[in-house]
Amino acid sequence: MSRTHSKRIILGVALLLAAVFLVLDQLHLVALHVGFWSVVWTVVFAVGAIFSLMNKSISGTVFSIAFLLIIYAKPLHIQAIVPWTVLVAAALISVGLNMLFKRNFKPNVVVNGKKVNVNWSDLKNLKYEVNSDKNGKKSQTTVESNDGENVVISSKMGDVSRFIHSKNLRSVSVNSSMGDVKVYLDDAKAAGDVVYANINVSLGDVTFYLPDNWKVRSNIDSGFGEISIPDRPKKDSDGPTLILQGKSSMGDLTVKYI
Repeated sequence: MSRTHSKRIILGVALLLAAVFLVLDQLHLVALHVGFWSVVWTVVFAVGAIFSLMNKSISGTVFSIAFLLIIYAKPLHIQAIVPWTVLVAAALISVGLNMLFKRNFKPNVVVNGKKVNVNWSDLKNLKYEVNSDKNGKKSQTTVESNDGENVVISSKMGDVSRFIHSKNLRSVSVNSSMGDVKVYLDDAKAAGDVVYANINVSLGDVTFYLPDNWKVRSNIDSGFGEISIPDRPKKDSDGPTLILQGKSSMGDLTVKYI
């Protein structure tokens, strides 16, 4: 089972349980009485805690639990502890655990076949690149052809494989929500020295298949996910550079050479 499918199952089950609990609560069939928004935030922070554990994020796990304690302070009889105290304690616990288990719980970021000692914030792009014409006017492409200069791929709760045959490729834009997208660029030719991959992914997996002479540079803003970029097979060959940029929220981004 892929990570995308696991995330879908977890989120789906959480929403179903929240719906059942909300109905039972309104019918006074459960002893724990909470409001509608409490149930909504419970789903948000519970799912956040699970995803944080899956991605080995100590801070995400600790703070998700802290917010759950704040929401259920009355049923748990811990009202004497004010929210700020809980949050400060969570911050101290997070720092302490990160110092103790730093190597085990840092994000798995692989660049050029080697794990690098960075945080997700180090991979953030300072500015989301927008294609511009020769006069500097910004434009947004809506082209969806597999052989055009700018290719757009969209996927929502599904699996998509796209084989790009463009001989003058400038950009590939991937918009995916809870989907699994595979992009094959082995038959594509870059228009210049650089091809931009504009990524907007949430709860999904994106995999790029590249010719063995292409280089890769990542400027992805990634939260609760993994970025895997292997070592380039033909290091001495001169090829274009694929620049990964945009956002990946609770998603995995992988590059493979073929």
